[in-house]
Amino acid sequence: MGKRLLEAEDLLKLQFVGDPQVSPKNDHVAYVLTKMDLEKDGYYSSIYVSDLEGNSQQVTYYHDEKRLIKDTSPKWSPDGSQLAFLSNRTGNSQVWTISLEKGGEATPLTNVKGNIVDYVWSPSRKKLALTIQEPNERNESKSDVQVITRLRYKADGIQKFIYSRKHIYLFDLETKTYTKITEGDFDFYGPQFSPDGQNLVYIGSKEETHEIEYIPSIWKYDLVKNEETLVYQGKGPIRAAFYSPDGKWIGFIAHEHGEASSHNLDVWAVSPNTREVRNLSGKLNRTADNLIRVDAHYDTGAQKIGWNENSSAVYFLATNIGNVQLFCADLEGNVMGPLSDGKHTITSFDMIDDNEAVFVQAHCHSTGDLVIQNINLPRNKRQLTRWNDSLLSEIKLSTPEHIRLNSFDGLELEGWLLHPTERNEGGKHPLVLQIHGGPHSAYGYGFQHEWQLMAAKGYAVLYTNPRGSQGYGQEFLQKVVGDWGGDDYKDQMHFLDYVLDKFDYIDQEQLFVTGTSYGGYMTNMITARTHRFKAAATINSVTNLYSMFGTSDIGFYFNSAQLGGADMWEDEETVMKYSPIRYANKVKTPTIILHSEADYRCPIEQGEQWYIALRRRGVPVKLVRFPDESHGIASKGKPSHRLERLTHLIDWFEQYRVSSKMEDVQANLL
Repeated sequence: MGKRLLEAEDLLKLQFVGDPQVSPKNDHVAYVLTKMDLEKDGYYSSIYVSDLEGNSQQVTYYHDEKRLIKDTSPKWSPDGSQLAFLSNRTGNSQVWTISLEKGGEATPLTNVKGNIVDYVWSPSRKKLALTIQEPNERNESKSDVQVITRLRYKADGIQKFIYSRKHIYLFDLETKTYTKITEGDFDFYGPQFSPDGQNLVYIGSKEETHEIEYIPSIWKYDLVKNEETLVYQGKGPIRAAFYSPDGKWIGFIAHEHGEASSHNLDVWAVSPNTREVRNLSGKLNRTADNLIRVDAHYDTGAQKIGWNENSSAVYFLATNIGNVQLFCADLEGNVMGPLSDGKHTITSFDMIDDNEAVFVQAHCHSTGDLVIQNINLPRNKRQLTRWNDSLLSEIKLSTPEHIRLNSFDGLELEGWLLHPTERNEGGKHPLVLQIHGGPHSAYGYGFQHEWQLMAAKGYAVLYTNPRGSQGYGQEFLQKVVGDWGGDDYKDQMHFLDYVLDKFDYIDQEQLFVTGTSYGGYMTNMITARTHRFKAAATINSVTNLYSMFGTSDIGFYFNSAQLGGADMWEDEETVMKYSPIRYANKVKTPTIILHSEADYRCPIEQGEQWYIALRRRGVPVKLVRFPDESHGIASKGKPSHRLERLTHLIDWFEQYRVSSKMEDVQANLL
């Protein structure tokens, strides 16, 4: 029996693996499995445990008729007897635990007001360090009037305005008491115990200017003396601080160039005693982060690093030429890797020992499964889970063709062409140009349901990494700063021309363009400069950088940094020069605007401005608004909205594709 073509509804059947955690005895892996529920219109997650041969067992079960339950963030107790996890079973996020030796039902460990967003066991198993988003205690009068006094009062993905802070607490499992470690009108996160359990490190800013520019530092709290000391004075973003096994170093991910600058994140080490600081991964010239954009993933877990057993080196993930791969850097700054084999995106990982790692590995035909690999022999690996194999085995998928070329100025570029799943022999096919956001994210080797759906509909899909994309080094990354829609526009057009010249099955009169966020920005700029595309879809896009300054959750600091320092008061001309709204009068391309109403990153007013401008000028345009959705609707939106988004997107292209076909038929009849 032949395979069938992919359908939009297949999205609902996909299952997502994330956040692997190796047991203390190195013989089992706990992980999260997330599924969709169309009836309740959301996601639910359970914790599974697999042995190292791939035998998985579900260990958390909970069903609620009215709402979806999310069991996430599994963490083994130091002796391996218990597995803790976060769950919303009681309404807000609490720590629960289950005994894998005794079995039985999971029981709650905590009962706090607010929500626990992160936690960690103490080495003695007697305490937990908690990061708690404290409850909003405003408006005791129950008024629905909102009074704002903070600069950073909203964040994309959080619909309610933020009035509370995140603080670190210590929870004693024997006395059931909570001790607040951090204080003040600040946010703290990422607690980790020292190996001897006497100290706690965490990340946060106490700077008076933290609202204007958030620059966190690393702090150490002596649990014996009840004293806090500064370990590392931050100069940029900091993520994932972890003690080395011998307690002599704290490894962390950061850069030292301010909050919004376009710089690679490196892996660093700081001595908690002498405060000596070392950049371990700088020689790699890649960012220690996963910047590959896909629409088929969920709950990848917190960003992390892993120390080797003798505390001399650190394992980490980095975006590298279309991949996210495992690397290792020692304390002398020597970088080894990639240590993972093949063309892939690793979304999360954990170390079994100095010879083996377990990670969630995705590629163009897989949303991601657990894989164990010998890091000394990268081809020696085995797959532990195959959650989507049954579904995908019945579907015919397209395989992207990798393309390298030199752009108009000789700069080497990378991209991929996803061919139509079924080609008409001797016939022509339309092409969709997909543009990523960021502008410093990237495309690469990950599963894209949307693109596979387009390929199943007969479209070729071109996706590229123009200058400014991540994974090609700092110099390449910087080339878009102060030049939005400039040379990266030329990269896109140069790549498109190359593909049209090489692949004669593509109909040059049937070109379409789409993108989200900065990709939507580029879509707007492209349609203002050329009329070669039959139709466009701009999604959660940027249209007016001047108004975005005050309406986006990041606009007041991100925009100026990206425009090379241009400020809206002192350099209004530059701000508007790079704003698509200035050129809306040049657009003729039929455009659909898909925008999330709760998008705080690129707010709905950006899409509204583009809609009014095009409608007023008589351009065929449609505005589709998605209520209660954030910037990340494509990968985390309500399942029903994700389906409707795909339907509107493809129907818009089909409308103008069909129109062209009918014109051809009519012309042949005359």
